[in-house]
Amino acid sequence: MDQRLVIAPDESLFTYAGIQGDEKDQHKQIGALAESLDWSEELESHNSNDGFIQNVVSAPAPNLSIAIKYAGEDIAKAKAITALLMSPEAYVVALFAGKPVKNTELTNALENWNNYFKAVQQHQYSMGEQFSIKLLSNSALSKEQLALTQAVRCALLGSAETNELLQQFESFSVGETPESWAQVASFSLQQFYSLNNAKNEIAKRDSLLSKSTSEKEGIENALEKQREEVELSKQQTQQLQSELEKKIAEAKKYQGAIAELTQQNNDISLQLAQAKGENKALVAEHSEQKSENELLVLQTQQLQEELEAVFADAENSKVTIADLEVKHSDISRKLSEADSEKQKLVKENKANAEESALLQLQIQQLQEELEATFSKLTEVQEQLINAETANEQLKDAVKVNQPDPVVVKSLNEKLLATEDENSLLVLQISQLQEELESIYVQYEEHKNASADAVEKLEAKLLNSQEDAPALKKELENAMSEQELLQLQIKQLQEELEFYFTEYQKLKGESPDNKALSEFKSKIEERFPHLVLSDGVTLTGGANQKDLQRITARFTQIEHGDKHWSAFSVIVNDRKGVLDIEFHAPDKKRVYPLSKFVKTGSNKVCDFSLLSPFTDAGKRTLAELPAEDHLLLIGIIEELQTKLEQGDVQRTEATAGLDVAPWPEKLLKLLSALKQLTPKPSPKPLNFKKLSLKQNMVGATNEHLLICIENLQANGISYPAFDIKVGAKQIKDNTFTEYGSLEFRELANNQAPLATWPPQTEDKWGLKLVLDLPAQLNEEQQNAINSLKEEDQLFIKELLTKLADRLHTIDRKKLKVNQPLENWQKLITGMVAKF
Repeated sequence: MDQRLVIAPDESLFTYAGIQGDEKDQHKQIGALAESLDWSEELESHNSNDGFIQNVVSAPAPNLSIAIKYAGEDIAKAKAITALLMSPEAYVVALFAGKPVKNTELTNALENWNNYFKAVQQHQYSMGEQFSIKLLSNSALSKEQLALTQAVRCALLGSAETNELLQQFESFSVGETPESWAQVASFSLQQFYSLNNAKNEIAKRDSLLSKSTSEKEGIENALEKQREEVELSKQQTQQLQSELEKKIAEAKKYQGAIAELTQQNNDISLQLAQAKGENKALVAEHSEQKSENELLVLQTQQLQEELEAVFADAENSKVTIADLEVKHSDISRKLSEADSEKQKLVKENKANAEESALLQLQIQQLQEELEATFSKLTEVQEQLINAETANEQLKDAVKVNQPDPVVVKSLNEKLLATEDENSLLVLQISQLQEELESIYVQYEEHKNASADAVEKLEAKLLNSQEDAPALKKELENAMSEQELLQLQIKQLQEELEFYFTEYQKLKGESPDNKALSEFKSKIEERFPHLVLSDGVTLTGGANQKDLQRITARFTQIEHGDKHWSAFSVIVNDRKGVLDIEFHAPDKKRVYPLSKFVKTGSNKVCDFSLLSPFTDAGKRTLAELPAEDHLLLIGIIEELQTKLEQGDVQRTEATAGLDVAPWPEKLLKLLSALKQLTPKPSPKPLNFKKLSLKQNMVGATNEHLLICIENLQANGISYPAFDIKVGAKQIKDNTFTEYGSLEFRELANNQAPLATWPPQTEDKWGLKLVLDLPAQLNEEQQNAINSLKEEDQLFIKELLTKLADRLHTIDRKKLKVNQPLENWQKLITGMVAKF
């Protein structure tokens, strides 16, 4: 029979457990119980050590004082421990029965019970069957003590801290004692209170959301008003500019008049001097000329007065120009806008030129095809005329002789074949003419638009060049006002972002909000590992020689579109080897990863150890999808940031835990995790619209030139992706299984494939053609194999989406010779070649 050691937080519990103290083979001893054990130790190695149990109950500080009873002579031979445990309210009543209790003593008693309760749970977790917990029923108490127990329980429920003790004990012992109707009623009442509190909290959040929405609307209205003011300022600037131009023109006129009058004044002064000289010479001899001289003097005075008036007007004009220059301080903004529009027009002109060149190339190609088809039609018409001539000859011969039926049948078949070919060529010519006219109209429109744009650009460039010297000084003066306006706009934007952030927090659980979902998608795409939490609390830890540990509890966590109210994570440092520990999910424990990989088990639960530094840990990480790797990185990064910033809460048990080395350790763990993170699966190929640009029909082949608008694939955007899908070896009235694909360089010199440029080109540029019959020969298969793997996957996915959505193609009023179902079947068959 195994020798068993019985422990309790106080000797009085032995009496309630039915263990009497007066038996000869039992003795009492005050011992100690360690608050924490090293879980990394192999407990099996202690099973053979007779003194292990004694070492457990006499562990060094920090420890708890306990009462010990042992049946036997040598305590060192004990093989197991039984720990007595009562509810906190019964423990208080039993401990202080019959004597008054002070607040400090009651607090110490509850703290002692709590520490004892945590310690025995931990020892049971660590030692397994060697350590058992015996729950003592309250029925051992007297009726008076039971009544007192209920009163103490009600008092404990009134405090958040003591209420937590009750909940921890009840969750531990719920499997041992059946629930009474009173417990059920109490639980229902607590649920009612919880729901009521939740409703109040939701009402508060809705109020905050309403307030935030109204404030956001106010800010938007203010921004709209400011935009209107900016638009009004632009109009006023234009008016001032026109007025300035008028004043400048008038000033130029005044300056010209002043120069002319100045010259006239100089001439008159010269004439006056000459007249005075002549007057002095002739005054003695010609007194009759005195009146003329006086008149000339009067005219001279009048001219001088007019000249002074002109100078006064010129000075007034200078003052007016100065005033206009002050008013024209805002003209710099228009100059800046003109420069930007100039750049824009240059780009548009370049794009129009490229598009015009492309249209001209298409017209040239269509003209060549039209000429070739027309030439062929001429030949067929000549053949038809010859056939008609032969037919007339045949008819004439019929009148004379009875024709050979075989010859008649052969001629009729040739005639029908010629008529069919003639109809097909007429259809081709009609299609080519329609496409040529359509492209020519587009070319003329682009040509006219380009000409208008060039004229506007030249006019604006001319105006900018003329105004630039006059506006240079005004531009410098306006910089300070522009910077002030930009600062105000930036402040408004920051305030708007603040309210938007608050709105995001309040609506974090609203998947129906489209704008919010799009915003979260952008954040997730840019920062796929980002994890945000409202708070992090250290709930446990160890700081021993061979084991350092921190246990952190996160609350209100978000990762992409996922949200958790709370979960815990353990990070261990086992002799320098870091790992992340998660316990298996259950009804009470949240597990954040999508997949649980079991690496070990104990009496409490299964657990998973994830480490990038051990082979076993790497194998476990390899079983997790890429999304779980990103979540792990985000959790550790959030914990490292909170620890480094000192933004973590602590429980009483972790108040003295040294966490200074952990930020550096977590950085090391992050670096190793990122190196093992697999690449997330790429987003599927997608596009906005299909448009038919060309449908060429030949005797034995056809092709569709399809434009795929706004194509998104492999992280690359294609505004317009052109692909030519061909059908070869068409016979009689049945369609073909022989397809082909043609790729050419896209607009703005953008390559359609990663395997570019190809070795083949024609007069229209580089092209890659892939022949795809029902059975590939060696050359055709090598052409596919020469493409990069990413191109093969891209073409396969593109053809699959093209076949699925070909029925939605915009035909642009072009005639399609074959039903779309035939093309869909052909494209679907080509998918299997990649």
